[in-house]
Amino acid sequence: MTRASFYYIATFILIGITKLAIGQPTFHVTNYNKSEYQAGNQNWNISIGSNRILYVANNNGILRFNGANWQLINIPNKTIMRSVLYDSTRLYVGSFEEFGYWEIENNELTEYHSLSENIGKSISNQEFWRIVKQNGNIYFQSFGSIYKFDGKSVESIELSFPVLFLLSTSNQLFVQEINGGLFRIVDNKLQHIPNSEIFSNTEVKVALQHENGSILFGTNNKGLFIYDGVTFKPWKTEIDKELISSNINNGIEVNNQYFLGSILNGVFVLSKNGKLINHIDSKYIQNNTVLSIDSDKLGNIWLGLDRGISYISFNTPFDIYIDKTNSESVYSGIINDNRLYIGSNQGIYYYDLGSDNHFKNKKLIPNSQGQVWFIKEIDKKVYCGLNNGTYLLDNLQLKKVGSVSGGYNLTKLSAEQVCYIQNTYSQLVIYKSTDGRLKQSHLIEGFSSPSRLLEVDFQENIWVGHSIEGVSRLQPSKELKSIIKQEPIGEKQGLTFRTNRVYKIDSRIVIPSRNGFLRWDDLTEKFVAYEKLNVQLDGFETSHAIVELPNSRYWFIKDKEWGLFEIRFGKAMLLYRIIPEMYNFNLVENYENITSLNDSLELVCLDNGFAILNIFQLNRLLEINTPPSITSVQTWKDNGNHNELSNWVDTDIAIPFNQNNVTFSYTSNEALGTKRYFQFKLEGIDRDWSEWQSSTTASYSRLPKGNYKFKVRTLNSKGIVTKPSEIQFEIKPPYYQSTMAYAFYVLIIVSIGFLSWKINRIRLVKHFEQMRKLEEEQLQKEREEVEKTIIKLQNDNLQADIQNRNSQLALSTMSIVKKNELLMELSTELINMKNELGYRIPNKYFDKLNNLINQNLDNEHDWEIFEKLFDQAHQNFFKRLKDAYPTLTSSDLRLCAYLRMNLSSKEIAPLINITVRGVEERRYRLRKRLNLPSEESLTNFILKF
Repeated sequence: MTRASFYYIATFILIGITKLAIGQPTFHVTNYNKSEYQAGNQNWNISIGSNRILYVANNNGILRFNGANWQLINIPNKTIMRSVLYDSTRLYVGSFEEFGYWEIENNELTEYHSLSENIGKSISNQEFWRIVKQNGNIYFQSFGSIYKFDGKSVESIELSFPVLFLLSTSNQLFVQEINGGLFRIVDNKLQHIPNSEIFSNTEVKVALQHENGSILFGTNNKGLFIYDGVTFKPWKTEIDKELISSNINNGIEVNNQYFLGSILNGVFVLSKNGKLINHIDSKYIQNNTVLSIDSDKLGNIWLGLDRGISYISFNTPFDIYIDKTNSESVYSGIINDNRLYIGSNQGIYYYDLGSDNHFKNKKLIPNSQGQVWFIKEIDKKVYCGLNNGTYLLDNLQLKKVGSVSGGYNLTKLSAEQVCYIQNTYSQLVIYKSTDGRLKQSHLIEGFSSPSRLLEVDFQENIWVGHSIEGVSRLQPSKELKSIIKQEPIGEKQGLTFRTNRVYKIDSRIVIPSRNGFLRWDDLTEKFVAYEKLNVQLDGFETSHAIVELPNSRYWFIKDKEWGLFEIRFGKAMLLYRIIPEMYNFNLVENYENITSLNDSLELVCLDNGFAILNIFQLNRLLEINTPPSITSVQTWKDNGNHNELSNWVDTDIAIPFNQNNVTFSYTSNEALGTKRYFQFKLEGIDRDWSEWQSSTTASYSRLPKGNYKFKVRTLNSKGIVTKPSEIQFEIKPPYYQSTMAYAFYVLIIVSIGFLSWKINRIRLVKHFEQMRKLEEEQLQKEREEVEKTIIKLQNDNLQADIQNRNSQLALSTMSIVKKNELLMELSTELINMKNELGYRIPNKYFDKLNNLINQNLDNEHDWEIFEKLFDQAHQNFFKRLKDAYPTLTSSDLRLCAYLRMNLSSKEIAPLINITVRGVEERRYRLRKRLNLPSEESLTNFILKF
C-alpha cells in the first residue's frame, strides 16, 4: 500500500450491536428496536425503494425510514399491515380486508387508493400476506384469494381451495395448496405441477433461481429441493438438520448466495454448492424469528423480525472476535508463523490462520493462565510479560527468561545499547542477549516503584509513569547498574496537574493534558505547550493516551474517537479514524492498546475481545464522498408550537425572533441501513465542531438576533470526513429591536425631550403662576383680613343696630302693652262706673269714651310701627312665614310675631285685645295650621323659623 493511500483513507464507519463468532467471515449488524421506530414489535414484510427509502409492514402501520427519521403511516382503517411492495411511483400494501396503493411524489406518499373497496364480501375476514410483481402486473394474495392488478383494473384469479404464500422466481408465479401440491399461475389460471405432492405434508416458503435454470424450493420442515422442470430432488447441504429443525420461513438470493430466514434460528447464508457461509442468529440480531427479508443494491440485508428490525452489512474491513462464552480483556498481540497470539487477562491464546484469511481454532498456551501484559517479537522471537515473570514463547511452550513479577514491557534503550529495559510491578530490569535470546541481566538499584509506562529520551534518561500517579525522570549510571538521580515532575517543571501518563512522539517526551500536549524542553527543563504539533492534530490534541507503532505511526486515543497519525519531523497527518461507539468498542481502561500485526492488519485490544482492521479490504470499499443532506429545518416558539420551513433550499431564510428555536434534520447519502455519525457547527454560536454523534438532528434554543451558518458533515464508508452541507439563515431582531422600533424609540426620545421641555416650561410657568397666585393670595388674604375687619365692624354695627332695633321693638311693644293695659283698665273702670252709676253717666258720654278707648286698643298705627320694627329686627320674618304657610291669616302672623319675641300668653293678650284664654285658643288654631305634632312646642318652632 502506498503512503498516499494512507493519507486519504479513514476507518470504515458502521454502528450496531455487532458480535462476531470466532472464525466466521465479517459482517456487522445494526439493530433497530421499537423504541427507535416507535411502532409495533412484529415486522411482516420489507421493501426497499430505489429512492433509498425503506418501507416496512408493521403491526401498527407502514414504517417509512429515510436513514434519518422513522415515520409511521396508516391506511384509513388502521389495521395490521401484512405486506408492502415498492414499485417506482407507487407503494402497494395489503392488510385485513384491504389492499391498495399510495402514489409517490418527490419521495413522499401522497394519496391512498383502495383497490378492494368495490370487491365486496369475497374478501371478508381475509388478510393479504403477499404482494408480488410479475410481468408488469401486481398480485395480491391471501389464503383464500388472489387478485391481479394491471394498473387500471382488478381481476380475480379463481381458486377452488385455500393456498399458502405466493412465490415468484424465474418470471414464474407459484402457489401451494394448503396440505397439497404446487401450482403455477398461467394466464390467470392455476396449473398443477406434477410430482409436487411430496409437499403435501409441509409448507413451501421459498422459491429461488438455481443453476442451469432450475429452481430451489425451501420448505418449513423438510429442507431444500431442486426442481428441474420435471422432478423434485432434495438438495443436500452441510446443515440439512439445522434447516429442517429451524423452520425455514423466507429467503432471497444475493450475490450468488442464498439467505434463508427461519422461524426458530435466525438467518442461514449458503453458497450455491450448499456450503454454510454464515449463520446469523440471536447472538447478533434481536431474535431468531425472521418474518421478512430483503436486500439493497450493495448486497446487504434487511430483516423484519418478530421483535424489531435488523440490518446486516457484509465485506467490512473489521473482523471482530468476541467469544460470548469466554470473554476476556486483551492487552497485546502479534502474528508469528501464521498464528495470531493474544495476551489477555486470562492467559495467552493463539489462533490459526484459515484459508479464508480469518483466524480460527482458538487455543490456550499451556501454563500461561493469568494476566499477560505484553506479547512482542524481538529478533524474530516472541516474548511475553506475565504476572509471574517474563517468558520466551517457543514452539507453543513458555520458557522463563525473567523472574521479576509483572513485566509491563520490554523497551530497547538505544541503538548503541544492545540491551532492553523492562518496567515492572516494582523495579527496573535490564535484559541482554545471550545465546541468541534475551535473558534477565540485573536490576537497576535506586528505584523501586510500580511503573506502567516507560520511555527513554535521546540522552538515555528514563521517564516512568507510575502505576497510580506521578511521572519521574531517572538518570541511570553509564553501566545501568543504578539510578544516579531521580526527579519527580511537578509544578517546578511546568506540570500543574496530576498524571501518570508519559509518551514519546517523534523522539520528544510528551504528556497529554486537557488543553493539548506538553513537550519537554531540554533548555528550560520544563514542560511547555507543544503548539507545533497540537495545531496539526485536528482535535486529537486532547487525547488522553498514545500508542506508538512502527514507521512513525501513532494511535491517538480519545473517549469517543481514535485517530491514526503519521508524524515525521514535526509534520502530522491523519491516516485513519475510528469512532468506537460505532462498533461497541471499548479499550481496556488505562491500558489502551492498538498494535500493528503486519503492513495490512491492526489489532484493536478490547475489554471483551479484540478486532482486526484490514487496511487492504478498506481500500476496496465503494467510496461516496458527498456531504450529508439537510432534510428539514424546523423552528418553534417557546410555547412549543413548531413550524417546518418549506422554502429553505437555495433561499435566504429569515426567522422571526419569536421562533428563534431551530432544529435541523439531516441524513447521510451512504447506503441506507448503517447508522452514520455526524459533526455539526453553528457559526455564530459554536467555536468548534461537535463531538461525533449518531443523532440526525441538531437543535439550538433561544438564538439571539443575527446571521448564522449551520454546517453538518459526516464520514463516508472509508471514514473520510466529507465536505459540510451548509445553510444560512437570519434570526430577525425582536419587534423591540427592529428598524421600525428604533424609529419609534427615536420618536419617543424626541417626544420625551419635547415633553420634558414642555413640562419644564409648564413647570416654570406654573411656578411663576404659583408665585403670582401666592402674591395674589397674600394680597387677597390681606384684603380678606381688611374685609373681615370691615365685616366685623359692620356686623358689630349691624348687631348694635339689631340690638337697637330689638330694644326699640321691645320698648315699642312694652309701650303698646302698657298703653293697652291702661286702656283696658280704663275700659273696665268705665264699664264698672256705668254699671254702678247707671243713668247718672249719660250713654252718649259712656259710648264716646268707650269707643275712644276701643279705637286706641285696635290702633293700626301701632301695629304698623311694630311690624316695621319687627321686620327689620327679624329679616322678613312675615314673608318667609307666609311663603312656607300660605294659609296663615294676618291674626296668625301677628300671633307668630309675638311668639317669636318669646312673649307669654298673658303678655300677648293685651296686644291683641283679647283674653288669655282667647290667646290660647288662637295658639291652638295656629298649631293646626302649622301641622305641628302635639309633642313639639309652638314657641320653639317659631323661634327656629
